[in-house]
Amino acid sequence: MFIDIHTHVQQFSDEDLELLVNNSKNSNIELIIAAGTTISDSRKTINLSKKYDLIYSAVGIHPQNILDEDTKGYLNILEELTKNEKTIMISEIGLDIQPDSPDINLQKEFFSNQINIARKSKLPIAFHVRNAEKEAIDLIASENIKDIKSVAHYFVGNYEYAKKLLDNNCYISIAKPFLRDAILAEVISKLPLEKLVIETDSYPQYFKKNRMRWTEPKDLILIVNKLSEILDVNKSKLIEILNKNAKNILGI
Repeated sequence: MFIDIHTHVQQFSDEDLELLVNNSKNSNIELIIAAGTTISDSRKTINLSKKYDLIYSAVGIHPQNILDEDTKGYLNILEELTKNEKTIMISEIGLDIQPDSPDINLQKEFFSNQINIARKSKLPIAFHVRNAEKEAIDLIASENIKDIKSVAHYFVGNYEYAKKLLDNNCYISIAKPFLRDAILAEVISKLPLEKLVIETDSYPQYFKKNRMRWTEPKDLILIVNKLSEILDVNKSKLIEILNKNAKNILGI
């Protein structure tokens, strides 16, 4: 059984979602976290959690989506959304520095405030970092997140960055990029297994003409196979430890 700790399955069409759920059940997927990116998207994760037993909700505002909707009163709204029985994480939050990104100070404000919601709600966080490793480390250190179960989602960094995440008691989530990136695989091979979890970051990949090539939770087995190889750990033992880590984070 596998746990996909970060996806955006709420963004799939009804038809594609039914296929994804069936594929997941046929691939021994035990639990899927649907991570929100806006208030409305977070509400969709809650709706899915009520419809499907294996889908659980995470609510949050992604740094790239801060300006997409009216966020007046977002703290109170997110706190209310955490009251859903199957909302078990604050995500997707974080920092993202690109030419079209919202102002970094605004991003930091949203990141910090959502960390505080997690602390108040006693929920873990999963955070996104793109081109903002130093800024993210500085922020999570200043927020002293060591007392919060936290996940650095979709890790693609170097060992120095990974070490700083570990120093802040973060778990590191491994996705598919290392399957085709030998340098990243080498970094991951040096990380402690007891701090690793896995994810697919699944979302509708309309740019792929072949629907069967879309990334889905069923692809976790590809990640496990490669991790087993580079960590030199028996596959069954590896799955047991990864699930234990994920359940420890999620409190289930």
